[in-house]
Amino acid sequence: MDPRDDLRETADALGGSVVVCGVGSYADALAGQPFPDARFVTVADLLADDAPDVAAAVIAVDPATIATPDGTDGDAASESLRALTAIDAFTVAVVLGGDADAEGLSALAERVDAVLMVDSEPGAPAAAGSNDSPESVAIGDAIRSFLAVVQEPGFVNLDLTDAQTVLSSGVAALGTGTAAREAPAAAVEAAFDDLPEDVDPIDASAVLVDVVVDPVTSISAATDVIAAVRARIGADANVIWGGAVDESATDELRVRIVVADVRHDPTLAAGDPCPRCGVSLSAYAFGARETLSCDACGYSGITMRRE
Repeated sequence: MDPRDDLRETADALGGSVVVCGVGSYADALAGQPFPDARFVTVADLLADDAPDVAAAVIAVDPATIATPDGTDGDAASESLRALTAIDAFTVAVVLGGDADAEGLSALAERVDAVLMVDSEPGAPAAAGSNDSPESVAIGDAIRSFLAVVQEPGFVNLDLTDAQTVLSSGVAALGTGTAAREAPAAAVEAAFDDLPEDVDPIDASAVLVDVVVDPVTSISAATDVIAAVRARIGADANVIWGGAVDESATDELRVRIVVADVRHDPTLAAGDPCPRCGVSLSAYAFGARETLSCDACGYSGITMRRE
């Protein structure tokens, strides 16, 4: 059977059953947050002998712990991810863009089916009286956005099969944008601007697009959204889209994108290791311009990150 058909049958049989869990610093951080149409479980519960089958597991993880070769937290997180490979489900690791680096992303990609980077800034503050950190709020918001894309019904549905198709292309990034219903291109621009910092989508090979409109907006607005998305990526990129009407929306159009096979090239700051030799970089000012250089090997002219 084709893997897409197999995943679709699994999702249909389970009613689209999805679980959310965390490893490393997020092992318990999301336990008190709501996830409509999904349930939070611990890794231990998910791996228990009597655990029910699921279609997908969305896993919040700090890649820094995964990449640590000899740290206790890193070992524990790595073991959790290795154990999760035993479950018969589509596994998606969700990572804050500000925490991501090449080593961590590479380690994650070896242990899960897909890696999804999200913006580090929370869309809303933690609820009053909550002990949630800004990081757990941000990653919880992003997980809810991703689940809404693949679970909410609409006039054109997206599902786990579509997510697997796009996310299998390579490391992906999530962005959302809202604009007036007459300005679909502005909503698309906002969604691309919402991608994690240092993510370049220009060479993306696949994009999942979810368009949410109010009851008055013409369904043809989705066509304008797709055209605006295509204008920002390569001509050969695979675009899969869906759309829904939100009765509570007023005069607005919302776009959610999952852009896969993106480049992630974080800019550097003073003290970061030199890309050539590994020695800490130093900052130098030339009039109004600042750059980074390595005093050990002479590597220079490096773009400097603004803190």
